[in-house]
Amino acid sequence: MEQYVIRESYTLREAMESFEENHERVILVENEKGKLIGTVSQGDIIRALVAGINLYAQVKQIVKPSFLYLRERNLEKAYEIFRLKKVTLIPVVDDEARLVSIITLEHIFSYLEERRHA
Repeated sequence: MEQYVIRESYTLREAMESFEENHERVILVENEKGKLIGTVSQGDIIRALVAGINLYAQVKQIVKPSFLYLRERNLEKAYEIFRLKKVTLIPVVDDEARLVSIITLEHIFSYLEERRHA
């Protein structure tokens, strides 16, 4: 799960390195207390760089505080969100917005395959 999360103090460059590690187009951002505060996508970073923001600026300057999440790991609900919203990753958080789990496209594909054979 760690490869999908960075701290708000990370630089845009460090965020880009995280994309390379997790093979996703989005990364979850948490504050210093471990609470999820938003997301940053590859597109967000490109737009920031084009706007003149430095590669060594902190991610908290461009974090998007609005993001989709679930309160429980429910693959049926996740599948509907993936299908309707075209996202590639959904965090599962507790009541304090702390990350509990992550649902990726790979999880959804496995779920659909199991459902098909049931």
